[in-house]
Amino acid sequence: SFETIASEIIYNDKFQSLKNDPHHGINRYIHTMNVANKTYKISKKLHLDYVSATRGALLHDYFNDSDYKGTKGLKKGSMHPIIALNNALREYDLNSKEENIIVSHMFPMGKIKPNCKESWVVTSVDKVMAIKECSKYKIKDKIALSVIILINIINM
Repeated sequence: SFETIASEIIYNDKFQSLKNDPHHGINRYIHTMNVANKTYKISKKLHLDYVSATRGALLHDYFNDSDYKGTKGLKKGSMHPIIALNNALREYDLNSKEENIIVSHMFPMGKIKPNCKESWVVTSVDKVMAIKECSKYKIKDKIALSVIILINIINM
């Protein structure tokens, strides 16, 4: 079940601290849980490695704003997958799929290409959830998200 896969991660203090970081008009914890739940369902339905996909989705934004030390804007968007991966590697044993899921989830903006189906699921679900969350909760982020989507399209 989702809960069985997620329990090792979601009860971690750093993961719980994601509740304190605003993200898409909600917080990073809720966004991450949204992405992970949807990824779990899609991956299971497609007979993919839903365990790795779910774990990677849970850790795709595993960072706090303080991890950036002043970096903002588009550079922040392309850097955070590497920061999230480094944070995750300090606390969890990850397989190669999970690592790729985390580090490639911002493709093509992040430049690192997904190399497995599970990575493509997470990067797609993350973008869909970001659009849904921003359009529902935060008008300012709608503009930023539109720019990011445009940049992603141009970079493809």
